[in-house]
Amino acid sequence: MSDQATVATAAHQHHEAPGALETAAQSRWLSRILPLIVFLIVVVAAALRYHAFLLGEGNEGNSYIPFGFGIILAILLSLLPAMICVVQNTTRRRQMSRLANLKHFPVGRTAYFNAAQTAVDTLRTGAVDADFQAPLFVYFFIIFLGFVAFLIGYDFQTFFSIPNIILGGLRPTNDPDLVAYQAGTYCVLAIAFVASYIYSLGRLLDRVNNNDLYPLSLYIYSVHVVIACVVAAVLRHTASVFGLDSTAILLLIAFGVGFAPDLFLIAILRRAFQVMKVWGNRGDPTATQPTTLPLLMIDDLSRDKVDRLGELGIDSAQVLARQNPFLLLPRLPFDLVLIVDWIAQAQLYALVKDVKLEALRNTYIRDVFDLHLRLANEAARPAVCTTLGITDGEACALRQQLDEDPSFTRLQEVRAALIPH
Repeated sequence: MSDQATVATAAHQHHEAPGALETAAQSRWLSRILPLIVFLIVVVAAALRYHAFLLGEGNEGNSYIPFGFGIILAILLSLLPAMICVVQNTTRRRQMSRLANLKHFPVGRTAYFNAAQTAVDTLRTGAVDADFQAPLFVYFFIIFLGFVAFLIGYDFQTFFSIPNIILGGLRPTNDPDLVAYQAGTYCVLAIAFVASYIYSLGRLLDRVNNNDLYPLSLYIYSVHVVIACVVAAVLRHTASVFGLDSTAILLLIAFGVGFAPDLFLIAILRRAFQVMKVWGNRGDPTATQPTTLPLLMIDDLSRDKVDRLGELGIDSAQVLARQNPFLLLPRLPFDLVLIVDWIAQAQLYALVKDVKLEALRNTYIRDVFDLHLRLANEAARPAVCTTLGITDGEACALRQQLDEDPSFTRLQEVRAALIPH
């Protein structure tokens, strides 16, 4: 009883003083991004204090303007991922609000609804969780240093005259083309860095949209940026092995490296093994390719709706067939009945595939519920057997197979709760 009283008191306080909770959440958010703010203040102060030294004592006029613009742009771009992370808990609160409106209806007593509440309700009312502080700062720091280096570093041409193993590779220190070569490597690194930054922004948005953002994700994207730059540098120094002599092609490939450094790393290693004549003793296995099950096969799923589902990581009918409709409802601007209908169609499509799906639709069986109903009806079952090319015994076994499928039985529970009684 004491636990229930505590929960009731907390809920009562939540309804009585929402303003106080929001104020507390904002203060926690400010305290967690305070290291970023302090770091930026120090950087801006140092830039204003020593800009003349950084740009050269003899510079005239407004030569500090590009330098200051580069610093400000680096700050804004490096803070953008942090702002995206802040949105995550706001998204979850809105999803919980939409689910709470269904709690007192029959669907609120289904297994899918309870599972959805458990998945969405993370008890976070603030902005960025405390666990995000360290990884967020690491990611911010790497992005900030990268943008500062690539936005204002190109003005310091004397830097390229200093032999550097990353920029120069195996070029001799007395090479007359060393400066131009190292400047070219610098451009390749810059393009790979920007591409990896764009990739991480897109992935962060996807993870926030799917409630799939964790502190480890930020470390992964930080390492992704570093690996992309390293692979781009290695590719620059080994371009002749791949027959890449054009600078424009190198920059284009560097942009691709930023998005998928692992693919290019594998390509480099395979090429190196070929040169050293190191081969594996087994080939890749061969297997029958699975059916793709595109979402466009489902009724009313036009291209824009398919793209919207793709934003949630649902890229095939097989994936849609296993979805919880209450997890999709807060994220999609569609009615619950329509979402349940799409999932039921996807379950039928995943079960019978393309040819049999068209044949079943010609007999007015458009989703898995219709199929289950026809299989349970002794008068209608022979026609279904003929359409599917199975025996009566196999049809009964297929019905039992559906009755033991967790995805079907849970969806059937939701559909039954939607029917007025």
